[in-house]
Amino acid sequence: MKKVMLIILDGLGDRPHPSLKYLTPLQAAEIPNMDLMASKGLLGMQYPIAPGVPPGSDTGHLSLFGYNLDEEYPGRGIFEALGEGITLRDGVAFRANFATVSERNGELIVEDRRAGRISGEDAEVLASEISRMSLLRGEVEAEFVHTLEHRGFLILRGDGLSSQVTDVDPHEVGYPVLEPLPIEEEAMKTARALKEFLIRSHEILKGHEVNRRRVKEGKPPANFILPRGASKPVNLERFGDRWGFKPAAVAAGPMYKGIARALGFEVHHPEGATGLPDSDFRGKIREALDLLGEFDFVYVHMKGTDVASHKKDPKLKVEVLERIDEALEQITDPPEDLLVVITGDHATPCLLGKHSGDPVPILFFGKGLPRDDASNFHELDASLGGAGWFLGGDLMKLILNYSDRSLEYGLRPLPRRRWYIPRREELTPLRI
Repeated sequence: MKKVMLIILDGLGDRPHPSLKYLTPLQAAEIPNMDLMASKGLLGMQYPIAPGVPPGSDTGHLSLFGYNLDEEYPGRGIFEALGEGITLRDGVAFRANFATVSERNGELIVEDRRAGRISGEDAEVLASEISRMSLLRGEVEAEFVHTLEHRGFLILRGDGLSSQVTDVDPHEVGYPVLEPLPIEEEAMKTARALKEFLIRSHEILKGHEVNRRRVKEGKPPANFILPRGASKPVNLERFGDRWGFKPAAVAAGPMYKGIARALGFEVHHPEGATGLPDSDFRGKIREALDLLGEFDFVYVHMKGTDVASHKKDPKLKVEVLERIDEALEQITDPPEDLLVVITGDHATPCLLGKHSGDPVPILFFGKGLPRDDASNFHELDASLGGAGWFLGGDLMKLILNYSDRSLEYGLRPLPRRRWYIPRREELTPLRI
């Protein structure tokens, strides 16, 4: 049986771009190592959720890890909190962005959903001003935590709260901030508390000296918090129990570390890994190779490709892909017992600057695997690859197959039907 390294290049999929002579960033990039692996491996295309359905990074990851989104998706906020080491035992967590809004006719219009990707000291100072707030005359306590760049999370704690509230974020610029509405009657209190937090935090932020300075410097002010993805504490089945692996993760972004922790991965954040285009990609791969001595499934997350796409900067995405490719030189001659899988959690076309429902290329590489006629790792060759087109929810079954761990359908050596060949220590032998 083979060990597995799953490398997820966030927002990998793309579309032809005029500034790249109508090539995609993958087609335009000089990526000899990924092309070498493609020429010796197996390519395909996967829809992380379903054709035409734009995944979030959280839903895309959960689907690729083999979880049923209709039954098991808890909302995104909990993953952001877990990524920062906060275990939520009660309350409601939201993912949240600093944003820029303007007031028009009594409405707050979203001008920039990321406040110019505010980061560093400006973000920290503003976050400290709204880090704690008592709401609904003390019935609810709010905690806001800044994480990376414009990102953060909001936690509401108190009796009788529910995560069944609508998003405040309209997910588009030029649209008004939305009223938080209860999806069920039990969420009325949560909606009222969230609305109070939004109004009071806006009053604090809009006149803050940091934002006054940013406006003078021609930068968008971070004068609003956009929460979304409300979630309650979750208890998801551990990845190792579901698929038979001992897993570890190499990631820098809070949300990706949070997903890994929620699924029982041992999380590693190597020095130099920033979750941005300047991240030390070589160090991440080196860390992953070291972890394969103890673990048999290592997930590596690279965020820089998605950041470039959200900036609508295809040339930056090309540069990031080329730097990642240099890091992948370390695995172009893998040991006999290693399966390398490279794909993305969703497409983020640079033309759009947001996630889309486009398919994402995928590469299976390792010794003894089937091969196809593809010679380059990009959307066009992948669309003709031997792995075909499939849904992201089927990825783990393919990984089990190509790592020689698949259990023949219909066999049940364990009380519950499993997809993987069970380890000897999991079996209960007959005693005579």
